Amino acid sequence: MLDSHVEFDDSAITVPYEPFFDDQRTNRGFVDLRGRPDIAAEIAEGSDSPALKRLLLQLAQPESKLFSVGCDLGTRDNVEGYLRHAAGGYIQVMHRNYAPLSPDAYLRYAEAVEEALTEAAAGYEWFTSLVATYVQFDLDDYREITGSLVILFDARSTTPPDAQESREVLIDALATILSNDDLTLMLYDPDAD
Repeated sequence: MLDSHVEFDDSAITVPYEPFFDDQRTNRGFVDLRGRPDIAAEIAEGSDSPALKRLLLQLAQPESKLFSVGCDLGTRDNVEGYLRHAAGGYIQVMHRNYAPLSPDAYLRYAEAVEEALTEAAAGYEWFTSLVATYVQFDLDDYREITGSLVILFDARSTTPPDAQESREVLIDALATILSNDDLTLMLYDPDAD
C-alpha cells in the first residue's frame, strides 16, 4: 500500500551547497555526479544502501535524463501504529536540460511517479511525499531559478530489518520509474504517457 501526496513548496535551495551537520543530519554537501558514475560509487549514503548506490550510479550515467541534486537515508523506531519501525530517506532530482523546467513541470512528473509507485507498493507499507520545488542553480554558467523534484520516502514494518528491506525495494522501484524515459517526457509534454 502506498500513502502518498504530491505538493508544491515555494522555498528554494541553492546548488551547489556546502556541507551541513547538526544533531539530526549529516549533509555532506552537493557533489556533481552528472556523467560521473565513478564518483557516484563513492557517495557515503550509498554505502548504507545497495539500492541507493544503484540509483545514484544510474542517475550518474551520461545517458541518464535525470541527475541527483542530493540524497539521504535514515531509520527510526516507535512510529505510531502497529508498524513501529521506519526506514526512509529522500532523493532530489532534476532533468539534465534543467533551464526551461518550472516546478509546474515537476508537479506533472510527480503525479506520474506517484501513480507508478502505487503499482509497485503492493504488499508493502510505503509513505511518500513528492515535492516540486525551486532550485537556485549556479552551475554550467547558469545562474537562475529552476525546478526540481524531492522524493521523500518511508518504508514501515514490524522489525527494523524488515523496514530496511522494504526501503531497498522502494528505492529499486524508484530507480525503475526514474529511468523510464516515457515518464520523463512528461516534464516537457503534459500529454505524454
